[in-house]
Amino acid sequence: MAFPSKNLKVAPKAPVASDIKSRKEFVEDLPSKVRNTVRGVDLILINEAILAISAGRATINGKAPKTRVEMYILIASYFTTVRTSLHMYFNGAENIKDNYTVVINYKDQPVTIKFPEVPVEN
Repeated sequence: MAFPSKNLKVAPKAPVASDIKSRKEFVEDLPSKVRNTVRGVDLILINEAILAISAGRATINGKAPKTRVEMYILIASYFTTVRTSLHMYFNGAENIKDNYTVVINYKDQPVTIKFPEVPVEN
């Protein structure tokens, strides 16, 4: 069998080194119970979140994240916005004391999440 004669395309979603670092930091910062349940589909979704951040489709306080904490909040918010029941069990960023506004443009619809979230009382 001969090697394909067509030119192979590079995947447009291949993560660059800084994205891999952000993904690694995010997974390290997850609670250990959740960290042990991360699977390939979850990593793909985390990569998608990082690509959305680098493209400017996901912002925190109107800007790109500057700290590891801001990056975690933004990725966690993205993850919980687009996940389905097939993904790891994860409630997102919790116990946030500072004021943050996360805006995620997903499927051409802006989703706004404000922190700290005020618990709803029944």
